[in-house]
Amino acid sequence: MPKSLPRPRNAVLPSEPAIEASNTTPIDKSGPALLESVAIVFRLLDELSAARRPLGVTELADIVDEPKPRVYRHLASMRQMGAVEQDPSTEKYRLGAKLVIYGTAASEQFDLRAIADPYLTKLRDTLGQSAVLSVVTHDSALVVAAVDSNNGVCITVKPGNRVPAHCSAQGRLVLAFLPPEDQQRILRRKLQRFTARSITDPVVLARRLEAVRAQLYEDANGEVIDGINVLSAPIFRDNDVMVGAIGIIGPTHDVPSPPPPALLEHVQQAAAELSERLNCDKYRRAGLPSTAGDQTKALAGNHR
Repeated sequence: MPKSLPRPRNAVLPSEPAIEASNTTPIDKSGPALLESVAIVFRLLDELSAARRPLGVTELADIVDEPKPRVYRHLASMRQMGAVEQDPSTEKYRLGAKLVIYGTAASEQFDLRAIADPYLTKLRDTLGQSAVLSVVTHDSALVVAAVDSNNGVCITVKPGNRVPAHCSAQGRLVLAFLPPEDQQRILRRKLQRFTARSITDPVVLARRLEAVRAQLYEDANGEVIDGINVLSAPIFRDNDVMVGAIGIIGPTHDVPSPPPPALLEHVQQAAAELSERLNCDKYRRAGLPSTAGDQTKALAGNHR
């Protein structure tokens, strides 16, 4: 039997379980009708990815809120296709090795890390703080790249960190642009409090998400670790689909909340230029910083 996928190393910041990088994006509900069976398959894969351990049928059925027989049938089919594997002793399921092939192919076709690398370096060099890139993973964000600051004491977050959806800057950006029904599903969960500043009230969180959609940025001042703030802006591809987030992390006296206009402009400009390279002018339509002409070409030239 193939071995299970290796676990990524723990990140600096507390987080939900880390998973392998992926290019999963929120479902576009404006397109063709979503087949229920397909939706269940991907929900099962999402939960198995997040758990970092094998899960049983009953546990998975409770998590995805589906009847146990239906979940069992889907898992049985997924096992035949190699998408999941079953431990013969515990009868629990884990991700199948075949997914490594898909993940490798996807990363070769679309690697946001490669596109964003010069922007991360520029943010670090300009603002003097560690720069962070994350990608959308169903209902949260997964850190896939970080460029550490050159300060004597460096605050950063390691790739592989799946950040909390409700009390992190990158996570709330993803949450803000999910379909309303998916937002409500997450808001009904018991939300973990990491510090006294963590937003765990669903009503307060819903209002915050509305503001995020309007302002196209988010910060999380001391919500995961006291004294640390993350300022981040969303990255979109065509059709205004959010695919990731870029930002900075540092002590609150260097990355204050609310962010100073000059600090925010640099972060949003990086996100805007990346979005325009992915054929989305959402920032330009919102009247926010976007100079995707000369600067984008210069950065792209440097990357080549």
